[in-house]
Amino acid sequence: MRRLSLNLLTLSVTAILLGVLTLPALAVRRNVPELPTPTVRAFGVYVDPWHIDDWGRAVGAPPTIAAKFESFSRKRSIEKFTNEASRQGIRTVLISWEPWKPVRATLGVYRTSYPQLGYRNIDIANGSQDAYIRRFARGIATFDGTAYIRYAHEMNGFWYPWSWDARDYRRAFRRIVRLFREEGANNAKFVWSVNPNLYDSGAAWMHNLRRYWPGAKYVDAVGWTMINFGGSKHYPVSAFAARLPVVHRAFGKPVLITEANTQYGGRVAWLRNMRRMLRRTPWVTAVIWSQLPSRGAVQMKAGDLRWNVQRDPVAARVLRGIINDGLGG
Repeated sequence: MRRLSLNLLTLSVTAILLGVLTLPALAVRRNVPELPTPTVRAFGVYVDPWHIDDWGRAVGAPPTIAAKFESFSRKRSIEKFTNEASRQGIRTVLISWEPWKPVRATLGVYRTSYPQLGYRNIDIANGSQDAYIRRFARGIATFDGTAYIRYAHEMNGFWYPWSWDARDYRRAFRRIVRLFREEGANNAKFVWSVNPNLYDSGAAWMHNLRRYWPGAKYVDAVGWTMINFGGSKHYPVSAFAARLPVVHRAFGKPVLITEANTQYGGRVAWLRNMRRMLRRTPWVTAVIWSQLPSRGAVQMKAGDLRWNVQRDPVAARVLRGIINDGLGG
């Protein structure tokens, strides 16, 4: 009987010890972050809507956003573009809206970044472009869908004239948002679109970014340039991935990758890494592919950005996977 009692006591103590030892493991297990919940992610391309279906057929998956660059100096309305987008079944557009008269990239950074009278931040903030801005806003209001306005992008760089005078940049951005609201363009969403500036330290980059921040009530999403130029500016996906969460946490807005591209060499591996990154960042709500001629590539020793994914079945397959991931496919 005594031996039986000792055995039962031993078993009880062992069970208690095992239970105590298991508690830390259970706590660790509970603290392991879950995988991100899959999200719907839109995909767009910088191509005129008259040919967006051709692009979709070539790549094997249709984009849902039509994107374009538009400069203030052209004084053009936007209805022709948005009307064709609607006819093609596109209900979201992104306009990279540039307050300048474009300067040839071959003239160099100093010339392209020099402020232009009438288009300077202070001029726009003081109302010099109000008539054009209001007309553009009324055109956007006629679009039966959402229009993302990517105004004066990459302002935290040094290669565009709107990088001058951060205070007046903030004033100009806010004025444009107010004018759109006054004109009833409630379908417009404003994208404050930054450059990752991978050549800067993280602290210097963030300090500079904050100087241009117009305020949460004026911004609907943060834009992000993700171009691997190659050559002296070879940027792996991991470099972008390290800074992307920083800007998301700092400003608390959804993120749109508003320009994505990579050099030809290593393109498939780069795109695969981008796909893996996107699976870990469900708060990236859109990716816009751009293979337009690159101004930056003209001004640096870059790789080959002139390849076309529509004629590259291997790269197209990876890009198709990125599109289908966003559709839940």
